Amino acid sequence: MISAIVLAAGTSSRMGSPKPLLTLGGRPLLERVLETVRDAAVDDIVVVLGHEADRVRDGVSFDGTHTVVNPAYIEGMSTSLQAGVRAADPRSDGFLIVLGDQPFVQSATINTLIERRNGSQAKILIPTYGGARGNPVLLDRSLSEDVQSITGDQGCRAIFGHHTRGILEVPVDDPGILVDLDTPEQITRAEEVVRTGRSIESLVAMTEHDRSHSHPPGGTMRIDILQVAQDLRARNEPFVLATVVRVERPSSGRPGFKAIVRANRDLVGWLGGSCAQSVLVAEGLRALR
Repeated sequence: MISAIVLAAGTSSRMGSPKPLLTLGGRPLLERVLETVRDAAVDDIVVVLGHEADRVRDGVSFDGTHTVVNPAYIEGMSTSLQAGVRAADPRSDGFLIVLGDQPFVQSATINTLIERRNGSQAKILIPTYGGARGNPVLLDRSLSEDVQSITGDQGCRAIFGHHTRGILEVPVDDPGILVDLDTPEQITRAEEVVRTGRSIESLVAMTEHDRSHSHPPGGTMRIDILQVAQDLRARNEPFVLATVVRVERPSSGRPGFKAIVRANRDLVGWLGGSCAQSVLVAEGLRALR
């Protein structure tokens, strides 16, 4: 038995309104995600809400699911992940961790992960496309305690380093696993893809371009990370500057990518996937203490 845990509790600070309610092809973003999960071979669907939960409930159909509100959502993704695991059916053998801002993932990808889990000793199954790791991730129930130990704005990837031998990468023909919609510009581009029927791969390419050039939330100008560092130093504002030196696993990050963590938790720049960013924020804040 597999429980899908759909994470949709974040503050959506970049969007100006709850991200789950942003429309894509005339439908709420979260509704598209839930349709994909319903069409897959999961037995239980938990949706974790937080920011403006009542408004999201009113705007999205949650048929065939059950929702849980995470009152601590402001403390980061880890609290929503933990709330979802606690709310899942106790009979579940595994947890499929689904991001509420990934509307292009295919149901077939979810089914492939579940099928590969059967007869496998893997504790963590990660879909890959073109060698790059994506989402959703399938976790074995035996990792529940590990999940409860995650802190801050980190997802399940925070525990991967403790279970490297239990990881199985599953290649899939689904570029949607690499597309999460984090900015208004990305939503606009996704709308164009839906409207024109253009390949999702084009959206992956544009998203990676945004990341590699470190676009600010809600902006289109390229950011000179070293110039930002110089400005912060001139103001005597503490910060941490991180640079990718080597990439040991498939990632959207590349050697030379840079990012800055400020004391107010702001992140400027891009190092890799959202989980890499979350780890960077946590480690950066620790270094600033």
